[in-house]
Amino acid sequence: MLDDIAGGIFKGLLRYLLLLFTEVVLEAMLKGPGYFICNLFSKTKPNPNSFTVIITGFIFWLVIGSIGYIVFTKFSASGNA
Repeated sequence: MLDDIAGGIFKGLLRYLLLLFTEVVLEAMLKGPGYFICNLFSKTKPNPNSFTVIITGFIFWLVIGSIGYIVFTKFSASGNA
């Protein structure tokens, strides 16, 4: 019986932490840069919850990751000796 209670508490806590993490990642990491980029290139204010804002944020992070990878491989050591 105590196992069921403890399991329910940990299951609820894990679900809450996962929800919190996904909200932070989606809101701050994708929608933030996407909104600012869309705001720069549009005449009207974009909807922060639109598909365009999310895709723009995702593309932003793909470009940042690609640039980071290119810079890392360019300036890293040439061999694994």
